[in-house]
Amino acid sequence: MDKLNIIGDFMKYYKLVQNARNPKGFWGKMMIRSMNKGHYTVTGWGLEHIKINKNYVILDIGCGGGKTVARLSGLADGGKVYGIDYSPLAVEKSRKHNKKLIAESKVQIDRASVSELPYEDCIFDLVTAVETYYFWPDKLNDLKEVLRVIKPGGKLLMIFEMRKTSDDPDKWAEVEKLADIKAVSEDEIEGIMVKAGFKEVKTFTKDGTTWLCAVGTKE
Repeated sequence: MDKLNIIGDFMKYYKLVQNARNPKGFWGKMMIRSMNKGHYTVTGWGLEHIKINKNYVILDIGCGGGKTVARLSGLADGGKVYGIDYSPLAVEKSRKHNKKLIAESKVQIDRASVSELPYEDCIFDLVTAVETYYFWPDKLNDLKEVLRVIKPGGKLLMIFEMRKTSDDPDKWAEVEKLADIKAVSEDEIEGIMVKAGFKEVKTFTKDGTTWLCAVGTKE
């Protein structure tokens, strides 16, 4: 029985991880629920590293179930928050989670890819990406596309739980293999953000965790 339970638990874990990139169906719903809950604390920590004006116009890339969008809307209650996700299911769930804010024109959720953002140049004060960078298809060019829609002086905040560390380089190996993604390092993220055109790039980590956040500014 114990062996069967172990196999069952692994299959559930496998199904969840397989739905991290593009949530679909039952396991996609479970993954979105898990992300809404699991990302809350690391998101709060990441948000401590930027100042959000109440009138900001913000874009959340890979908005998942929409909890971060709602949180950002509370911080910028005089502005507007946009969320995008590639998954139709995530868009549906995010719209449901933010139904009241959407009705008040404080939130807008769109289905879109980070590679081709459906917005004009220089309109966002802040762009956030929580635990989504791993899945971006063309990371350097996608960062350049993000830079395009940020206002001069605006910022990009990226938040990661999966940071590669020298003391435990294989910590995320199982997730990396199952989800076909790679954990990131501070040097890697800083380097690619600078290459994409961001200025004043800073990275932060939290002791006792593999959390990482990076902040870059558009000139």
